[in-house]
Amino acid sequence: MPQKIRLWEASFHNTPVEILSGQIPFEDRLEDWLASDISMLDQSLLVIGRQVQTDFRGRIDLLCISSTGDIVIIELKRGQTPREVTAQALDYAAWVQTLSFSRIKSIADEHLAKGTNPLELDTAFRETFGAPLPEELNTTNHRILIVAESMDVSTERIVSYLSDRNVPINVATIQYFKSDDGRELLAQVFLVEPEVAAAREQIVSKGSRPPYVTAAEMAAVAEEKGVGTLYRALSEGSSPMMRASSFGRDRRGFQVVGGGRTLAVLIVRLGESSQQDGMMFQLNGIRLMNHFGLDADQLAKSMPEGVDSLDLTDWVGSTAEEEANWIGYRGYFRTVEEVDSFLTRLKEGSTA
Repeated sequence: MPQKIRLWEASFHNTPVEILSGQIPFEDRLEDWLASDISMLDQSLLVIGRQVQTDFRGRIDLLCISSTGDIVIIELKRGQTPREVTAQALDYAAWVQTLSFSRIKSIADEHLAKGTNPLELDTAFRETFGAPLPEELNTTNHRILIVAESMDVSTERIVSYLSDRNVPINVATIQYFKSDDGRELLAQVFLVEPEVAAAREQIVSKGSRPPYVTAAEMAAVAEEKGVGTLYRALSEGSSPMMRASSFGRDRRGFQVVGGGRTLAVLIVRLGESSQQDGMMFQLNGIRLMNHFGLDADQLAKSMPEGVDSLDLTDWVGSTAEEEANWIGYRGYFRTVEEVDSFLTRLKEGSTA
């Protein structure tokens, strides 16, 4: 059923003060926010187009690509009726499914060239997901996400019906709040929980590309490898500073947002972990130092014993700056204390 969020701020006097919701002042602001940080909706997406002109005259508000090479349509409701917005989104999906690799790359390269740090799709994908751009794109699992300030009963009924029949469509409501001192806050709720939607996508998937793995499934892999406690310590301790995302069946990427872009900084390789050796990781030292304000000595001191230098060729998607000043590490976290020490160094750097 449609959900209304209420938000309170805990005051210094231990008295909760409600922050009232309101309409987002300008619809373009919501599109701007999502374009600059799409992780508000999904941590495994890269924006590759904005106001993309289709061959059917309409324009897709935001076009994204996932870490597995699938195309995601994000459409803002913009005051349309449920029938209009749903039909329009499905019409866009019919167009998206016809897009070839070269057409997708052309759309993405044009959009990414407009950023503060112009990139081509291959480089942006590598930097964001820590993996090369798949040789095939958009083969099976393109998705639709409708974004609205509120969700009416009719929209819920239509989208729930389609989703229950494995049509990859979902609705996210983003509600706007403004405090008395002028601070703006956003809250987000999905109609279909993302982990449920991801499970349904796997049911209909016929591709051979790396699957999206939910947080619960990744935690189960960590337990199976005997590093569940270490994985939980890293995931829970890093959540205020980094965003975790599926990088395949047995790899978890941890990302930061800087300069309007999402960058992979740490990759946990659960497939190569074990109770005996510990939880294997590799990291991009340049990105960590730049984001958290560390120097090379501080970064080195945050590492567990026995780490090796990570060769530049083993980190996919490095920039020219990173290549010129490369620092990277590969090793194993063997104890929770080592994980905590690493995270503490990052926190100290970010607050210095």
